[in-house]
Amino acid sequence: MQTLSCDEYKWAGLNLEEGEVRNNKAAGVLEPLVSKIKSLKFATEAAITILRIDDLIKLDKPPEKPSEDEEGRMS
Repeated sequence: MQTLSCDEYKWAGLNLEEGEVRNNKAAGVLEPLVSKIKSLKFATEAAITILRIDDLIKLDKPPEKPSEDEEGRMS
């Protein structure tokens, strides 16, 4: 793996065919910032929704064991 300078680091990307880090600008691969912002926003909203599910699920109380008096009456 090569070491990237600070200027090259902001253009760093992955070449998945070669399995290497590359300079995406030099390779002609430019990604719009808007798509990255939207992806991050949707991922954040999904995580928040998953965490809120906890508030919506209501667990039933486990059945209580009958007391000794109740056991005698049942038999």
